[in-house]
Amino acid sequence: MRLIRVSMKDLLMCVLGLFFSVAIIAQTEPKLNPDNIDEVVSAMTIEEKAEMCCGVGTFFRDNGKGITGAAGGVAGMEQFGFLLSYMADGPSGLRIKETRINSDQTYPIVSFPSPILLASSWDNEVAKMMGACIGEECKEYNISAILAPALNILRFPLLGRTAEYFSEDPLLSGKLASAYVKGVQSVGVGTSIKHFVANNQETARKINDARISMRALREIYMRGFEIAVKESDPWTVMSAYNKINGVYASENKWLLEDVLRDEWGFKGIVVSDWDAGMDGAAQIKAGNDIVQPGYEVQYNAIIQAVKKGTLTEAELNRNVKRILQYIVKTSAYKQYQFSNKPDITKHKEIARKIASESLILLKNNTALPLKSNSKIAIYGNAGYSKGSSDVSLQRGLESQNFNVDRNLEVLYKLHLGIDTTAQEAQLTEGGMIYTMFSSSPDVEEPEFTEEQFKVQASTNDCAIIVLGQGAGESKDCNPDDFILTESEIDLIDKVSNAFHKVGKKVTVILDIAIPIETASWKEKPDAIICAWQSGQEKGNALADVLSGVVNPSGKLTVSFPINLKDCPAYDNFPMDIKYRWMWAQHGFLGDKRLPKNQSEVKNVHYTEYNEGIYVGYRYFDTKKVDVSYPFGHGLSYTNFSYNKSNIERKGNEWEASVTVKNTGEFSGREVVQLYVSAPDGFVDKPEKELKAYVKTKLLKPGETETVVMKVTDYMLSSFDEKENRWVATQGKYVALFASSSNDIRESLSFKLKSEINEGVKADNLKF
Repeated sequence: MRLIRVSMKDLLMCVLGLFFSVAIIAQTEPKLNPDNIDEVVSAMTIEEKAEMCCGVGTFFRDNGKGITGAAGGVAGMEQFGFLLSYMADGPSGLRIKETRINSDQTYPIVSFPSPILLASSWDNEVAKMMGACIGEECKEYNISAILAPALNILRFPLLGRTAEYFSEDPLLSGKLASAYVKGVQSVGVGTSIKHFVANNQETARKINDARISMRALREIYMRGFEIAVKESDPWTVMSAYNKINGVYASENKWLLEDVLRDEWGFKGIVVSDWDAGMDGAAQIKAGNDIVQPGYEVQYNAIIQAVKKGTLTEAELNRNVKRILQYIVKTSAYKQYQFSNKPDITKHKEIARKIASESLILLKNNTALPLKSNSKIAIYGNAGYSKGSSDVSLQRGLESQNFNVDRNLEVLYKLHLGIDTTAQEAQLTEGGMIYTMFSSSPDVEEPEFTEEQFKVQASTNDCAIIVLGQGAGESKDCNPDDFILTESEIDLIDKVSNAFHKVGKKVTVILDIAIPIETASWKEKPDAIICAWQSGQEKGNALADVLSGVVNPSGKLTVSFPINLKDCPAYDNFPMDIKYRWMWAQHGFLGDKRLPKNQSEVKNVHYTEYNEGIYVGYRYFDTKKVDVSYPFGHGLSYTNFSYNKSNIERKGNEWEASVTVKNTGEFSGREVVQLYVSAPDGFVDKPEKELKAYVKTKLLKPGETETVVMKVTDYMLSSFDEKENRWVATQGKYVALFASSSNDIRESLSFKLKSEINEGVKADNLKF
């Protein structure tokens, strides 16, 4: 072997030459700005482009450098002048940890009301307000985008993520999501509306095929997303786990390019749900700009696909360009000097306001509001576990000058194994706050003797029974979760009997996460409040409503059926053991963890949406199926009358108005719902469909307000599958001014003089 001798001078010159060469190369790399995005894309290597299309994963979460609890983010490249930007979950607020490794500082967040409770406000301004608060927390904690809101349709009561979604109606979901998005993005933080589309079950969600007619897909499952995209311009959309008619949502070019971008005009980026899809390169080709969380196998698949020609570099460039357009909008790119100190005090006050104005009074037989200084007996395991609340019901009531039966409190805490001498420790994550001793549905209610009930009824002025029902991501509920336990029914019976014997009232509070069976027991108590999951100010918000400081004005956004079998999707929702077993076998599925038996997955994991467009009230009202509580139902401590209704043509839309008068003794707000019945046409139509809604201002007794709602021709139309067009049938329509889907107050007919046919492009289809 020949040895080559190099002098120190030559070696130094080589090193210097290499240094200056690298420096020159580095200097030629453009630094990203809003005006040179194409130049930056051209300067990137295939490997750098592939890296941009892969999320940063969860690997930074607990290494002391990142934001602990954040879901992931978008890659940074210092050579091009931009850093990693974070994304975080947010079903009810910003989802991060309050503590971090190597830091003594705390990072407090606010647990806002659940999305379904927010939706129960039927108030777009309230949704915008909550969004702005969450956006402010994101910005001050260096989160560039929040992975919310979720607006999938509540197709069946056992859906595990019911509390995270808005409604069974796409118009209501879309309008509230639009307001939420506008609030978040008003402070310079992005949103990710999700899960696009048809993630209507959690069982086998990563491999399930949602088999839906094009009409139902367009009119029910996609319409809320369409409204949000067109009205609020979200920065990102998250593609769903499931397939739609055989194609994974994140690998579906028709869904992500043809519809979302070309028809609706979406300008942002699409990110996959975490571990969604089976083929990283296919996702990129379909227009799913970023695959999350960003596995090495996804990165390699993208590079290999470009080399093989199955993914063109032009397609890859398209995605990277869109990602860079997103990046230049982020606070991270703009080097915002985040404080790590959002205004938590203000946000708590707003969370309380939102919850109190969204609580739903299902029933009231003169039990509420409570008389001041009343002594209250609180029953129910859920009444003594704060759950997602930072303020217990007892403390909330005491702050309103009520007296709580301390003997019952001690008995319940002993029953639940709660140390009454210790401060109630909490764990915080995800805009959700959990106590370490949260009550379990497996813990039966305590048994009291007849004598104990007698004493409790005689020494208290009234009773409140709090019943809890949990649910969440990754798992759907079981049929047993729909009904109260025997011990809960027994508790309602015995408390109601004991207190009614001495002429005292009983109120039931439902701190639930899914609709439950109420028909068999709702006549026993005097009042029922649906609180859903009210966030950390739950105790204060409930006290505000129970005391009458706030007049309840929430309305249901999902029907409460009498029986599960009454629901149109009963025969097509995974409730049997084969789905549970398959889900347990396959677990989490990503590019690295495929099911062992693909044919078995293909043959078993599908859901037929045979009910078509007949979801929720559309089915119950059309088929004349009785429900326990209808869509849109919610009472007040006062009464409202409707009169002077009117509807007239103005330009390319209809303007409907009605005068609402407060005819009772309390100041209050009313939600006016406008349904429309359509004439017979080329397709069958539901008895009525929600087309607009508005919430009045706070009306004093005797005060009136004339509210105005607008309906476009597009909103009157149905989807023609054969012609791929929207059609509004010629003929007589009926506008129904209502307090709920079953409580019509005024009606007027109006006519379309000729059939209206619309294409599918974004520029001519308005809401």
